[in-house]
Amino acid sequence: MLSALPSRTTPELDELAARVLASSAALGRGLHPLILEEIARLMVKVNSYYTNAMEGNPSKLKDIEAALNKKFAKDETKRNFQREHVAHIQVEEAMLQRLKENPSPRVCSADFLCWLHKEFFLKLPPEPRHAKTESGKLVAVEPGRLRDRGITVGRHHGPETKAEIEGHMTRFEELLSPERLTGSQKLLGMAASHHRFLWIHPFPEGNGRVARLLTTAYGIRIGVGENGLWTVARAFARERAEYDGHLAQADLPRRNDLDGRGPLSEEGLIAFCAFFLRGCADQIQFMDRMLRLQELDRRYKRFVAGLAAEKQVSKAGAKVMDRLLLQGEVPRAQIQEICGVKKRRMTQIAQELLAARLTRSESAYGPLRLNVSADMAAVLFPELA
Repeated sequence: MLSALPSRTTPELDELAARVLASSAALGRGLHPLILEEIARLMVKVNSYYTNAMEGNPSKLKDIEAALNKKFAKDETKRNFQREHVAHIQVEEAMLQRLKENPSPRVCSADFLCWLHKEFFLKLPPEPRHAKTESGKLVAVEPGRLRDRGITVGRHHGPETKAEIEGHMTRFEELLSPERLTGSQKLLGMAASHHRFLWIHPFPEGNGRVARLLTTAYGIRIGVGENGLWTVARAFARERAEYDGHLAQADLPRRNDLDGRGPLSEEGLIAFCAFFLRGCADQIQFMDRMLRLQELDRRYKRFVAGLAAEKQVSKAGAKVMDRLLLQGEVPRAQIQEICGVKKRRMTQIAQELLAARLTRSESAYGPLRLNVSADMAAVLFPELA
């Protein structure tokens, strides 16, 4: 079996682990919890954007938003791309709910990983549920089922038989489950599990998607990224060549007696872990800049002023919007106070903001909360997607 974690650490790994832990814990301080919750909802879409971009899906945030509102493209290819996004978002949301209800699931277990794979592929239309064999033949993908034949990804030849794959998956759980690790080992486990899962490549198709969902789940389990305010998938997608190169280096056989104890290069694994943690640190730093209250408030006010100038919202609606970023939500009765209007006009203002999808509400008469659309995200979080 593969070695799970590097047998030694490095000053760079130690520094990166400390930085990721500290900066992730501090992310979003000063913002209202309901606003952070809304940004986390946006980040699920962003995660889908980047993970699907890595699979060759060119959809934009606007396309994803349209699909979530059941507005699909007429072109079949574009429509299937949108359906991939909806499937990913639904699976990630189901995963987040499962982790919330059960704070100690075995995220490295074959059961959990097969569940992710099954949930994703069952939500796709029949056409994309196929994989190419080594001979180029298309075969149907059975959702949630481990492969029982060989597979080649680039220069890497994965384990061939189902028995080999099951054995690797058992050891994968035993060696890399976060509850079995301590201290900074947990962060190394998150990084190493990403590569080791892809090395096993247990499914005929969809391994990259499952690996990125596993990384999200792993981060939540170890308390890094549980706020949902950043995603390392953005780093992977934006540095795709380097990401693929580090994966390939970690796939290489051990070079000599100084290169670890397992069959694969420990140097390659250490380099991948450093790349992975640098990606985490960079994405946290990026979102930290985006979430600084003074600058975020400035961009938000610019967005609201633009809506009012283009008459996309009334002046009264803009006044209500102005309150949301700092206040988190606006009870409907408070609209009367903010705008100085009667009850009937209060209802019209609320309906205006809901119909424009600038706000949302948990119930028919509940308070208004911010709804970060693709257009709003482009102004509030430039370069996010």
